[in-house]
Amino acid sequence: MADASTRPIGEFSFLDPKVQDDPFEFYQALHAQAPVYQMPETGMFIVSRYDDLREMLMDTATFSNRMETKTLQGENWQIYEDIIAEKGWPEAGTLNFSDPPAHIRYRRIADKIFNARRIEAIAPKITEIVNEVIDRFIDRGECDVVQDLAFPLVGTVISEQLGLDPSQMETYKRWGDAIMLPAARILTPEEIRENAETILEMQHYVAGQLEARRQDPHNDLISAVVLEGAADVEPLDMHEMQSLMRQFLSGTYESLVSAISHGVWLLMRFPDQMAKLRADPSRVKDFVEELLRFESPVPGLARIATRDTEIAGVAIPKGALVMPRYAAANHDAAKFECPHVMDIDRKDKRHIAFGAGPHLCVGRVLARRELITAFGAVLARMDNIELARPLPDPVHVPHMMLRPMRELYIRFDKIG
Repeated sequence: MADASTRPIGEFSFLDPKVQDDPFEFYQALHAQAPVYQMPETGMFIVSRYDDLREMLMDTATFSNRMETKTLQGENWQIYEDIIAEKGWPEAGTLNFSDPPAHIRYRRIADKIFNARRIEAIAPKITEIVNEVIDRFIDRGECDVVQDLAFPLVGTVISEQLGLDPSQMETYKRWGDAIMLPAARILTPEEIRENAETILEMQHYVAGQLEARRQDPHNDLISAVVLEGAADVEPLDMHEMQSLMRQFLSGTYESLVSAISHGVWLLMRFPDQMAKLRADPSRVKDFVEELLRFESPVPGLARIATRDTEIAGVAIPKGALVMPRYAAANHDAAKFECPHVMDIDRKDKRHIAFGAGPHLCVGRVLARRELITAFGAVLARMDNIELARPLPDPVHVPHMMLRPMRELYIRFDKIG
């Protein structure tokens, strides 16, 4: 990797798919030259240093989550809003799209659903799912980690926990992609119409599921949304329940699929770390924390400034979009020694992959459980893992907020 301090920050464009594919030199340049950087193409500010980012996340009064998609899509977003208003349920500001004190109400409901006790209770089921997924390809001695391991594992777990049919996970993934698309890039009017129709399809399906659980509750997350929402001081209406379900669907698929895929890739890139894990499998937890730091599953999100302010001496005007870039903060050399080296012995494990403050990721306990179980099974059942074919160029699908791998074909020797 080149010394970023010798390459002017102006030579980078974060809209360049090559930079999105491999952003780490850009992150170095941000840290050295412009820790709070205003993108000339969009006007959005990128915050890249760990301490600045953490301070920003704690100040929800100044940096609000109540950011509307139309701020990214411009006037064309009215097309979407008109279609949804006519045929569906306009977005309600819940959970990730609300700030305290309103956020506290939704967070309380979500925490009752994604609590540690519930996740511990389903741990055996997650182990069963992981091994069932691996059973499908283990005898072949090769697989595409993205499509054969990560996606079916994540899709099955979240489908079963929500109370949805896992055989339809391709549909749920399509809905999740549609939810995230407006944050990925600027869409054409026709793409906005198509996006709205896909969201309507999801909304009407979810409405049917919510009503079914109201009549006949099960031990699943959809029932929990209905029951906890009804038990709240102010019962949730359909707009609010739709919003929560939307976030549960979109917040799981791509981030965890990305984490599992990148984790296997890192094991091959850092064989000394794989050797340590094989010598002591109990250290998988350390590997997962270092993975979350090294390859933050959600590299960046967006906030909107509610007032004129500043970060690290840089003026931020009211109404400006500001991106806390978690992946850059987790590679801040002022916080992490040799940040571009994978090191499960790293003493400071206080990464910021799950955010901080009131919006600390509600699904972090489930995410960690899935990752620990997945990598424990990979190491227990596969040996001599190596690339089966060259990685595509580019490796990742271009995206402003995420960094999904296109594919990762590996070969291995079956253990046992």
